[in-house]
Amino acid sequence: MPAPRPSRRRAVAPALAALALPLLLAGCPLPQALPEFPSTGKITPPRLVSDQATPADTVLEVDPACATPPGYVLSTTLVDENPLEPVDYRWFVDWRPTGLNARDQFRDTIPGPTDGITTVRTVPAWTFQPYDFDPGQTPAEQAAFRTGGGLHVVELVVSNGFEEDPGPPARPYRSPKAGFETQVFRWIFHYVPSGGCGFPPP
Repeated sequence: MPAPRPSRRRAVAPALAALALPLLLAGCPLPQALPEFPSTGKITPPRLVSDQATPADTVLEVDPACATPPGYVLSTTLVDENPLEPVDYRWFVDWRPTGLNARDQFRDTIPGPTDGITTVRTVPAWTFQPYDFDPGQTPAEQAAFRTGGGLHVVELVVSNGFEEDPGPPARPYRSPKAGFETQVFRWIFHYVPSGGCGFPPP
């Protein structure tokens, strides 16, 4: 007498179970371990809100031969979770660790809000005029810098405390005081024929 054949239903069940397990796992992802970052012990700097910066573009093309020297009105907002502390801000153009370009071009302080609650503040606008920063001793040398496709890097740096004269190896005029940090937002101005002649447009 031949041996009884196994039930097809019993043979298929383990295969279906093996196929269903990955599908169940895909529908219910396993919890992942969160990364842990050690505290630096420093005060977190104000956060510059990049999507509220004006101009919105971070790379702007400038015409090297504008009839009137162009000006670009730059600004943004920042968020400081501590509404009781002032915020220092500084503007730098083509910053270098030494020489005249090491200095900030303009600086000021934004006081805490009068209501002691608001965390969003506006950085007062600063007008950047790129022609004023073209390198060269003569107008011809400066024009050559523009027609040669030169560029300028403008940086807005904020902190709750800057060192005034930190000395090496700190970064002059933009290093924070001990226990503080900085945050930076940059615009790049590139000389390109048929570029713009200011923002807002004249």
